[in-house]
Amino acid sequence: MEDKDQKADARIPGLCLWLNKLLALANETIDNATYCEDDHLAFMALCFLSKQIDHIRSILALIPSRDVILIARSMIEGLCQLLWAARDPDVLPLRWRTFAWVHDWRIMQAKTEAGESIDPERRAAIQEALRVFGDQFLKGRARVGVGPGEPLPADPYHKVWNAGYQIRQICESVGAEDLYRKLYVPFSDWQHWGPGGLGAAIHRQAGRIVYSSLRPTDAATALTVGFQCLLQTVEVVDRHLDLGLAAKITDLRDGYINWHETN
Repeated sequence: MEDKDQKADARIPGLCLWLNKLLALANETIDNATYCEDDHLAFMALCFLSKQIDHIRSILALIPSRDVILIARSMIEGLCQLLWAARDPDVLPLRWRTFAWVHDWRIMQAKTEAGESIDPERRAAIQEALRVFGDQFLKGRARVGVGPGEPLPADPYHKVWNAGYQIRQICESVGAEDLYRKLYVPFSDWQHWGPGGLGAAIHRQAGRIVYSSLRPTDAATALTVGFQCLLQTVEVVDRHLDLGLAAKITDLRDGYINWHETN
């Protein structure tokens, strides 16, 4: 084992300990949080916090599986989208939330094409919601209109709620360029079955393919990314809902930084 891997391997138990401390604080945040139904950033942030908590539990359970890379990558994407939405809290969280109607419309379309019956009240609710919120999700031709006699696309809506913005742009806009460039992009090769990702996992031995677990350095990186993403998500929720957890968050962050500097 290389020197870097030896050092990382020695740090993994400590990283797991700090992540469990953070999990306790994240769960306290969820337990203390209530929100008003028209506070769309609160709703989005609590949903994202719940998923980030689940991701951390999965990373802790799966180490040293290489798939913790997939989870860490997802956590980066979730954190950056939440920070981005929080910069325009009156617009973007509502856009994220109302995109659910596009999702439901697609399910309804698939059921209709399969000959399944649709509850009339449910159909009416989806159609009314898209009348109110759907224009913001229309693709180019559907948005600007089509010529006389030209049909609208069968599916006129964008595939994702943040259409028009690449994840790179979102990460850069919230100051997460390094997370994107140094971690998200390399992790993506594993996500998308790229030869670079698989090449790091295998080696040839006497005509056989030998698959290896995650190197300790990469495992430690996934744990570190997970800590940062969950901590910042907790901060967003606490700050927006004024839960009074700032001192606990600061103590945990400072203790974690001090541990990093002395280990």
